[in-house]
Parts: sequence; structure tokens; C-alpha cells
Amino acid sequence: MRLRGLGEDTGSESVGLAVLFPIVALLIFSAVQGGLWWYAHAVAAQAAQAGVDAGRPVGAATTTATEAARSFTNRAGRGVLSAPEVQAAVTVETVRVTVSGTAPRVLPIPGLDVRVEVSAQASKERFTVPLAAEGGGL
Repeated sequence: MRLRGLGEDTGSESVGLAVLFPIVALLIFSAVQGGLWWYAHAVAAQAAQAGVDAGRPVGAATTTATEAARSFTNRAGRGVLSAPEVQAAVTVETVRVTVSGTAPRVLPIPGLDVRVEVSAQASKERFTVPLAAEGGGL
């Protein structure tokens, strides 16, 4: 004897999973993409800081800061920061380095370029004369 109503929901779990899977996959890929952006941002920030540190000493030029930042992106950013660009400006008072690039994409979606741009700035080191040596000492 067959009871009515017991076998009518067959396949509903499969349909539910088929609807739910793309949403879960999108959440997972979004989390991975966010992690890759964060890591690329951290590498760019450290490269900009390395460039600023190299450009701060007395006598350091713009090329020194640029090369230090570019060297850092080549060593630490390989595979993480695509097409890195470094711009530096060293003046008498300040050093500013900007590092930009593209974070890798998890899904090859056209137009989804995750751009990263970080700047670091510090004052230029300079020699000063102690107050006592200026003739107004104690």
C-alpha cells in the first residue's frame, strides 16, 4: 500500500542547493578578492615607505627614493601587485612617494581591475645648529 503525499518533495534539496551554491561561491570569492586587495595594498604601502626612508637623508635625490620603492615592489610584490608604478617627489623639505598597481583578480571578469594606490610622505632630514652654538649660550 502506497501512502500519498510522502514522495512529492523529491529533488527539492537539489534545487535548493543549486540556487544557494552560486551565492555561497560569490561570498567566498569576494572574501578571497578582498584578501588579495588588502595584501596588495600592504605591499604598496611598505614600498612607498621604503622609498620615503631612502629619500629622507641629506643629499638623497628623487631617483634614490624611486629606485628603493621599485626595488621593494619587485622583491615583495611579485605576483601580488601587477604593473607597479612608482612616482616620487623629493624637495628641500619633504619626500613623497606614491606606489600604484593592480591587485590580482580571482575571477576573470572584464572591467574588474582592482586598483591600489598608496602614498607616503615625510619631512626631509636636515642639519641644524644647536642653540648654544649660535652665540646665545649660557
